[in-house]
Amino acid sequence: MLELPALERSTLGSPPPGLTSSHCLHLLCFFKQPGKDRDGHHLGLVTDVLGGDVKSLQKEVARKEGLPLPLVKRIMMHTLRGLAHMHALNIVHTDLKQDNIMFDMGSLTQADITALIEADPARHHPAEESLDCVVQAAVSQPLPLPSLAEAMTRNYIVADFGSAQPANVHTTDEISAYALRAPETILKGPWNEKVDIWAFGCMIFELLTGSDLFVYKPFPEYNLDEPTGHLWQMLCFTRENMTRVQVESSRLGTEYFILDKNVDNPFCNFKADVPILDNPFAASLRNYKVIKEEDVLATAKIMQRCLRLNPDDRATAMELLQDPWWQSE
Repeated sequence: MLELPALERSTLGSPPPGLTSSHCLHLLCFFKQPGKDRDGHHLGLVTDVLGGDVKSLQKEVARKEGLPLPLVKRIMMHTLRGLAHMHALNIVHTDLKQDNIMFDMGSLTQADITALIEADPARHHPAEESLDCVVQAAVSQPLPLPSLAEAMTRNYIVADFGSAQPANVHTTDEISAYALRAPETILKGPWNEKVDIWAFGCMIFELLTGSDLFVYKPFPEYNLDEPTGHLWQMLCFTRENMTRVQVESSRLGTEYFILDKNVDNPFCNFKADVPILDNPFAASLRNYKVIKEEDVLATAKIMQRCLRLNPDDRATAMELLQDPWWQSE
């Protein structure tokens, strides 16, 4: 699915019952602009004006630290509504991450925007060679970021549909940022909208702590490369075993897991000779000391509903909207 068809379907589709807003990027119109020489045509997508992205908010305003729990809940609730809307329309985002969660303009008016443009007029980078011609790219000039207090009043929107695909017809299996990849993505197995749910669970941890839940790196002390180390961390955090069905249905399943000769054994052992450490989500959250103990337990529970090794065991977006975590303080 290309970005334009995905945006059109999302914009024209009605939110699922019980949701009043899609919390997805809204397409107003599109146009094609002829390029220079051999550049072909450029597709322009016209959307609502947005104020920035969550990654910038955490990096610049929170100084790369964790965001306050009430703000994390607001961001993730709006994101979840966006996912519920997309999944109901058979759209899988496949690239859910902080960069792709945007927020609206809040109380900024047209007069405010005009004043900002007058104070900081549009600029271009120096001219540079590009194929058959010389081009000048525009300088990115983002709007001022809101304070953390102001961020609590903003609406958050799932954006960047450039990697979106139908749940049942895939154009590529190379999906998701490395640290947010679900196990079925690493194993090159069947996947659907539950890859978004996995990424959603990882993002809860990221926003609260300012750190990745899964570190995509080699572990030379155990002779593990990046993907093997990633799967090892998943086994330690989830305290689950990979199922025989998952391994058999995945192109790379037997590269990482051993199929038991006893076909009645529903689980598979990890090929790598490493200790499977007991490192539950609650323990990881406690290490950062960013939320109270009662919040640790509730947060770990909703993460666990998202981060199941078997995608069939993960909650749907609509089910997660009813989780007690949203009411807990």
